[in-house]
Amino acid sequence: MMVYHQPVLLKESVDFLVTDLGGTYIDATFGGGGHTRELLARISAGSRVFAFDVDENSETIANGLALRENRLHFVRDNFANLREVLQQKGISSINGALFDLGVSSHQFDYEPGFSYRREERLDLRMDRRLRVSAYDIVNTYDTERLADVFFKYGEEPRSRSLANAIVKQRAKGKFDTTIQLADLVNRICGHSVKSLSRIFQAIRIEVNGELQSLSDGLDAAINLLLRGGRIVVLTYHSLEDRIVKEKFKYESASCVCPPSSIICTCGKVARIKVITRKPVVPTAKEAIENRRSRSAKLRVAEKVV
Repeated sequence: MMVYHQPVLLKESVDFLVTDLGGTYIDATFGGGGHTRELLARISAGSRVFAFDVDENSETIANGLALRENRLHFVRDNFANLREVLQQKGISSINGALFDLGVSSHQFDYEPGFSYRREERLDLRMDRRLRVSAYDIVNTYDTERLADVFFKYGEEPRSRSLANAIVKQRAKGKFDTTIQLADLVNRICGHSVKSLSRIFQAIRIEVNGELQSLSDGLDAAINLLLRGGRIVVLTYHSLEDRIVKEKFKYESASCVCPPSSIICTCGKVARIKVITRKPVVPTAKEAIENRRSRSAKLRVAEKVV
């Protein structure tokens, strides 16, 4: 069996997720199926799990699991589209949704173009059906657009200097590989592993439209949840976590009028309550055993209307 990664906060996330043993659940980020397997082990024979992922290797793993487990239904699509996909399948409500965001260990370690430690063609597409890859972004975006991507999605302080250097360098020849880009990042940003991670993260987010997809996917899941159903989200960097935190804050508020308002006129209704006032984080033991869990934050909300 292909191993994607060791699931993060596995017990905690499924403990929070399951509210109805016979319910309908979504694993919005199937990956290697670790959370889905645990979920299937917890719920009853009459339950269903709809698993989403854009990665073709995930599809292969899910199809193999589905041969032995008829409660699993895999959809190779972006979780931003989960409401439309489920409606087409006649599903109008769910009991829970799990989002385990970010990139799997398998993608970092084995799939081409994801790691700056191996010389491979620039890619960073989670879905190989996407037309635009990292190669296109690095070689076609102008200075302003590149700098905006590096600063907005990577929070890189040298974003403009790096963007200028890329445009200047590519006038002599296009960037073909991860190492070519990594060498330039090292030269401009001072051989910083943090800068390398930030820049590759920023380009990956741009390629895959990750933050907009996250916002859309959260909206869809909240809309589909039955009263008492839960949405469970695992994030791994501040940009993701900020979106989840702000979405939960807005959806749990009963008024969004300006502070200066004397009476409430917005008509806002709180649709969820936040279960985790502070995010759940891995134990010291898990952080040691699974180093990629160290930055994880788990947030949970429950539908109330």
